[in-house]
Amino acid sequence: MKNFESFFYEKLVLGLIEDIQIDGIGTISSKLDSGNGAHNVLHGEDIKIDSNNKIVRFTTVHAISLEKELIDLITINVGANKTEHRPVVQFDLKMGDKIYKNIPFSIGNRSSNSHKVLIGKPFIENDLNALIDVSINNVVDKNLEVDI
Repeated sequence: MKNFESFFYEKLVLGLIEDIQIDGIGTISSKLDSGNGAHNVLHGEDIKIDSNNKIVRFTTVHAISLEKELIDLITINVGANKTEHRPVVQFDLKMGDKIYKNIPFSIGNRSSNSHKVLIGKPFIENDLNALIDVSINNVVDKNLEVDI
């Protein structure tokens, strides 16, 4: 087990809200949600899966129409005993100065949400290896350090 000090020195500090760049879409304000144990979520409307279950077509932020390979279909509990079936696709993204390849995103309608991208716990924990400071926003480019 790591000691307390090394645990914090090895972590990236991020704010609750961070801008990310998604390949093919551009810069999007995203919310980091350590309580979301599922895939990251990208806003999508007019979601259509082809008859062979291989391609997903949808419209996303900036009114961009995309066609992506279907990686998976998942069922999400959206609360109040309601579930939603969502396609999963992969994107390359950039956060700060790091590029992450083939990151899974479920596609769901987030039109009623202020942030069109939700970054989930698996990506925060496994890929970013980050701590979230909910009192700050947009700090990924600032290389913050944790004082202990």
